[in-house]
Formats: sequence, C-alpha cells, structure tokens
Amino acid sequence: MALGIAIVAAVRLLAVSDWDPTAFAAFGETTVEITSFAEEILDREVITRDSKGHDGRFFFVQANDPLILAPESTAAILDRPIYRSQRMFYPLMAGGGGLFPPAVLIWALIVVNVVGLAIGSWAVGMIATHHGSSPWWGLAFVLNGGLLSELYIDGAGILAFAAAAVGALALERGKARLAGVAFVVAALTREVMLGFVALIVVFWLMRKKVIPWVFAIPAGLAVLGWGLYVRWRIDVPVGQLQVREITLVPFSGLVEAATSGNALLADYLMMFVFVLLIVLVTLRAFKSTVYLTWGAVGFAVLAPFLTVLVWQKSFDISRALAPLVTVTLLEFALSRRRRSKEAAP
Repeated sequence: MALGIAIVAAVRLLAVSDWDPTAFAAFGETTVEITSFAEEILDREVITRDSKGHDGRFFFVQANDPLILAPESTAAILDRPIYRSQRMFYPLMAGGGGLFPPAVLIWALIVVNVVGLAIGSWAVGMIATHHGSSPWWGLAFVLNGGLLSELYIDGAGILAFAAAAVGALALERGKARLAGVAFVVAALTREVMLGFVALIVVFWLMRKKVIPWVFAIPAGLAVLGWGLYVRWRIDVPVGQLQVREITLVPFSGLVEAATSGNALLADYLMMFVFVLLIVLVTLRAFKSTVYLTWGAVGFAVLAPFLTVLVWQKSFDISRALAPLVTVTLLEFALSRRRRSKEAAP
C-alpha cells in the first residue's frame, strides 16, 4: 500500500510535467551554473523552478560523481561543497556508484525515494506490530507531508529516515549489528541522523546501564571517515562557512522567523505544531520503550538550534523535523493499544 501511494505521488508530479523527471531535481532559474551543467550532460533542456531551486539539483550533480573523483568539474559547482558532499549515500545509490549515465540517474533519484517511502513504511509498520498495534500505522511514514515534500525535490530525507527506521526495527528484534549498518546508511545520507543514533544510545544507557558499542560507534566513524575523505578531495579555504542551518543560540531561529513578518499563516501554524511536537515526543520518550521514539528525540534536541532559514517556511521545517510527525502518530497508536489492554477485564 505504501509503495502504491508513493508511486501515485510521483506520477502526480510527472503527469503535470510532461513526464519529465527533471521536475523532481528542482533546478532553479537563478542557479544558472548547475542548470547549464544538467542541460549539457543530459543534452536537452530541463524543467526549472521560479527560485534558486532545492536540494535535488545538488544531488543530481553529486550522483554523477558520488566518489568525488573529478571535484574540479562537479564539486566545484556546488554552493557548499563540503556540506553537500557529506551527504553521500543517496546520490551514491541513485548514481549506481558513479556508473549510471545522467539519463538513468535522473530517474534513479526518484526511484530510490519511492522505494524508500515503501521501506520506511514497512519498518514503522513492523515496529507497530512488534508492540501489539496494527501494521497499517506504517502509513504514518509515507503520508508524512515533510517526506512527500522530499520526494518532490529529490531530497535525501526519505532514505535517511527509512534507514533509521530499519535500524530501530532491527533493535526491536535484537539485531544490533544490522542496526549498526542501517544507522551508518542513515548518517551517511544525512549527518543529522547521528543525533538520532545518539539519543537511542542515551536512552539505552538510562535503561540498561551499558554502552551499546556495536551500533553506537559505526555511524560516527563512518561520518568522520567520509568527512576526512571529502576534505582531502575538495580544496576549500580554511574557515569558509559551510553550515548555515545551525545556530548556537537556542530558539533564535524560531523567534526570528516568527517576528520577521515574512511568514504566511500556514508557516506560523507549522511553527506552532512543531514546537508542540518537540515537547510531546520528548515527554513521551521517557515513558516509551520504542527505539524509533527515542531516536526522534534527537530531532527535538536539534530543533531549537535551527536557523531562520529552516524555521521560516512550512515547507522547510516540515522536512527538517519530519520524524517527529511519524513518531507522534506511532506513539498515539501504541498508547491507544496500551489503554485498551489495561481496560480489558
């Protein structure tokens, strides 16, 4: 069912885009260098958006050279090459390790996300089943608005969260080594998934009083190792700012977004919803035994440090904190299940 929903969602955009997969890559009219690069290697015009575009345009460039073998022609046209190249697993998969031609990988970027929506939904559904609820709650993954937004811009959030959910399911089934592998994939897709792993480790320590080395360490080592490789391959001036989404002053980004006057009503509503979810998921985690819930607290911890660039638009904040939505729905289902069991004679 999740796979069918994901396919329908993808077909929806393809149908209104004359079946052109470049609509998903979100090339921007004002980012001429990347758009020109895409048109040159695809040997045709691409669909552009009335803006700078979104993440997909960078992943398209990376997928053509995921191992940064020719940084002078690929990484050089990324806006923040170190930051972008750190997120390597999605373009690595979509690019077939650098072997797929551009005409294939432009489709593969979509396929990986469609399959990722299905796998993530299956994992969440199996977690729900493991805790005595219906597997249909797995649809809380594919119907997550933030993840569907990722689909429409060839974003990496789907694969990252799907891998994290698979890792959480592996822990539920006592397969810590498999969880370690899944968490490596998640962290190499989006480095913020280290926070997801870190909070599982924290709650594990609180409950079991032992460090789970087998899955606690690999993701961090993988991100560190790849980060060193990236800095070896890409020549970037020391001190150049690469991360613009994080601030050291808690909630300053949220306050600035709320007081800037540039947000729409939907944006203000989304800010309120996610502030509420930050509190709810964190409080729930202390009573929960669900590893996915523990990991989601990592996003609750990250949220206060997101800048106005992330908080200001509902489209962006819903993608950045998407796991909080899925976990809230899952915990709602599981709490109902617990209450019904307690009420049974």
